[in-house]
Amino acid sequence: MNVKQLRYLAFALAAVAFCSCQKDPSTSDLHEDYLVYTAHDSGTDFSAIDTYFLPDSILIIGNNNRTEYWKDDDALTIIDAVAARMDNAGYTRTDDKTLAAVGLQLSYVRQETYFVGYNNPYWWWYYPYYWAPGYWGNWNGWHCPYSVYYGYTAGSLLMEMVNLEAEEENNRKLPIVWDTFIGGLLTNDSELNLQRTIDGVDQAFVQSPYLTK
Repeated sequence: MNVKQLRYLAFALAAVAFCSCQKDPSTSDLHEDYLVYTAHDSGTDFSAIDTYFLPDSILIIGNNNRTEYWKDDDALTIIDAVAARMDNAGYTRTDDKTLAAVGLQLSYVRQETYFVGYNNPYWWWYYPYYWAPGYWGNWNGWHCPYSVYYGYTAGSLLMEMVNLEAEEENNRKLPIVWDTFIGGLLTNDSELNLQRTIDGVDQAFVQSPYLTK
């Protein structure tokens, strides 16, 4: 399968995932420009979650063999937008991840096409990245209690909420209780890219009313 075919398949997979998993209707015109997809664990009581930990950088997924972090003013603006949405939803941010009930991890795809299948070993086990399971605790990989399959290319932002209060045991996987995929953010205008990202973050919370306490 060549690169062109892979790209078409990626967009097809994204569309399928959105159509099959999206439970709330679009509440704005954002989807006319790009995709905002959200999914969550229906067995999680989000009202019982009080604190969250959010790192001060965004993982860059690209072609570099070394882990890259996005830490400039634009990255901090995105992180602040996520924190503001979490705070407004009734959660309290903590600087100590050992005291947090959940952790939020943000990742940005710069160049390559990636595919996600949450019923298989997590896709970025093969990427040298910051959000290794050991960063959050003694976990053996990742687990999502719902089936999600999609693909995405350059200009995609991922937000994932992991349950840090789940019991840690040998070979137990870290549970992901909420995830968001925002695609189609990349244009030739950097200011527009940032605004689209912020709008996408806002939309992700709008179409996830179960997060509000």
